[in-house]
Amino acid sequence: MGRVTLTRAPGRFTYASLHLHTREGQVGALTREVKLAVDGRGRVEGSAVVPQALWLWRGPPGVGCVTAREELTGREGPHCVTAVRGREVEGTMLGTAFRARYGAAGQLEGLEVGDSRFTVMAPGEKLRPPPELFSEGIPVEGAQGALAFTPPWPVPGKLPGMTAWEVGAARALAKRVHAAFPEKRPGVADWREGGEGEAGGCLAHALRFAKEAAALGQQVGMVHGLLVVDGGPARPHAWVRVALADGSVLELDPTSLDPVLPETHLPLALVDPQGSSREAGERWLELLRGTRRIVRRP
Repeated sequence: MGRVTLTRAPGRFTYASLHLHTREGQVGALTREVKLAVDGRGRVEGSAVVPQALWLWRGPPGVGCVTAREELTGREGPHCVTAVRGREVEGTMLGTAFRARYGAAGQLEGLEVGDSRFTVMAPGEKLRPPPELFSEGIPVEGAQGALAFTPPWPVPGKLPGMTAWEVGAARALAKRVHAAFPEKRPGVADWREGGEGEAGGCLAHALRFAKEAAALGQQVGMVHGLLVVDGGPARPHAWVRVALADGSVLELDPTSLDPVLPETHLPLALVDPQGSSREAGERWLELLRGTRRIVRRP
């Protein structure tokens, strides 16, 4: 659940987003802002590229294609309108289908992009935090064996750029990160950088590990996945994956320091901690839609 605010000033376009998250009853907020210098035609200064949101916002675009930039990720590519039906516009943005609805004065009132839905908010309207989607966990079929998705959902073993590290040094960092959080629960540290000495859940632990590893010249991967404890349901979890000098990898859970085992940890996506988590988000949505089941394979 979130809110996007668009601001246009002479020579400047600002895209600001606020996302609210609910985890175990704790509400957190993540704010991101991108400012772009634009010319009088709404193009990014010095280029033929238009900001994605500005292209949609400034009036119903006509049939045809432009090159646009997704503000938060910086991805650029074709944005095409394929049909205009009254006040509704249909097309694709970077290959994803969208449908936009405009008011009588040409202002954007509603937008559907893939699984995302946006609607105009009244002035002063407050944003309500979303419900906890994972409070009940996801059922696991089977009594024993390694966790798996069915149909299979492969996750790469490594990311480009992961650097070789020594086991001892990686384990030592996991212990330091574990000790840095006095409470192992969702808190402010999960939603912003810093948070030293604050409560923090698995996401805060994994991000702290990656940040401190980078300060040591090491690039690691962050694993978004599921954790199963004592035969219960599978619940969202995050940990890290480290490349080793012998070509293998080591997975570490700095939140609990428990071993990362096939019987307890099920990877969903491997991402760059400093990059986009789009793939992980798309997979979480698929999982919520029921496209995969979690089973144990003896």
